[in-house]
Amino acid sequence: MTAENPSSGLRKKPQQQRSRELVAKIIAATSELLRTIGPDAITTNHIAEVTGIGKGSIYQYFRTKDDIIVAAIQDTARSQTPTLRTALSQIALMPPEQMIDSSIDILVSFSTDNAAMIRYLATRPDISQEVEANSDMSVLMQTMVTMHVQQYRDRYRSDLAPENIAWLFINSAIATTLVYFETAPSIDLEQFRTGLKHMAHGLLVGAAAASSG
Repeated sequence: MTAENPSSGLRKKPQQQRSRELVAKIIAATSELLRTIGPDAITTNHIAEVTGIGKGSIYQYFRTKDDIIVAAIQDTARSQTPTLRTALSQIALMPPEQMIDSSIDILVSFSTDNAAMIRYLATRPDISQEVEANSDMSVLMQTMVTMHVQQYRDRYRSDLAPENIAWLFINSAIATTLVYFETAPSIDLEQFRTGLKHMAHGLLVGAAAASSG
């Protein structure tokens, strides 16, 4: 019997072309179910019905339903990465106010589209860490924003290093957005978006002058 592969969620790695196609079909179908009904509503019966693959065959390759969902979330993240990269590259050289506002618009839009997955991962921190570990988006964003701050150095606060401004902007925006979508607070989405932009503008020179005045 093939050894389990905990890091990938697969019970055994598919060796034959037919097996690889079967696993890909399971993951693709689950990715679509993530979009249409959300992770909490997915059952193995749903996956079996959509794919036409028996539950026994599904469990030959995946240990649990959560392992299938994790594989589908990772697949979804990989498929969304090129779009995110393109969107970020298009705003990388914008003036700071525009870059900040556009970045937050991208973040809020992405989070709105993936709200069900965000709530699912919030209750499963181990899975969330695994998904994050398999993504290079945080490194990409840190690099992009650091370079942007260096390009527009006179527009950002001088008492903070460029890489620290980038870290604060990215992590405060993402952490606040995750809390918003995980808890569904009473604040209106557009009010949240506007408030997030105001918070991020605090890293700019004008905000520094206002706070000291």
